[in-house]
Amino acid sequence: MVEASLVITLVLRFLHIVFGIAWIGAVMYGVGVMRRALGKMDAAARKETMKGLIPVVERYLPGSAAMTIIFGVALYLYLGSFDPVNLVGTAWGKILLTALVLALVAFAIGMVFGIGSARKILAHLNEEACAHGPEVGALQKRFNVTQFINLGFGFAIVALMVIATEANLLGLT
Repeated sequence: MVEASLVITLVLRFLHIVFGIAWIGAVMYGVGVMRRALGKMDAAARKETMKGLIPVVERYLPGSAAMTIIFGVALYLYLGSFDPVNLVGTAWGKILLTALVLALVAFAIGMVFGIGSARKILAHLNEEACAHGPEVGALQKRFNVTQFINLGFGFAIVALMVIATEANLLGLT
């Protein structure tokens, strides 16, 4: 019979990884594919595409990021046996705590600068005749920079996850 703690660990780990892939994968897709594709469209097609995409991005990215963090915290606490000695007194715990802090910073940056910019862009796109071209351009640049920053955080977090997973093998416990 499968032990209950193993099932809990597997479920938490699976959900954390799935939502992490959704979050960072979406950012990576935005950086690697959407920026290039939108840049090749004429202005009218780009405007209509952005009007359709931004509402999805506003829900999808924060939702997948929040679920990644929630399941990551639950997994961290569960694997650490809710014991402060394990959670902050070991290299494993410190590595995962660092990853959590980076995830929270990435989430905050994404919400304030990324989603905030996207909402302002959408407001301008919905105007009858937007005469705020330079402002929209600056917002798009800020959104793009935010994506690159979050992608960098995502790669750093994944690297920390790998290191934490292998902490015993590396003698970091």
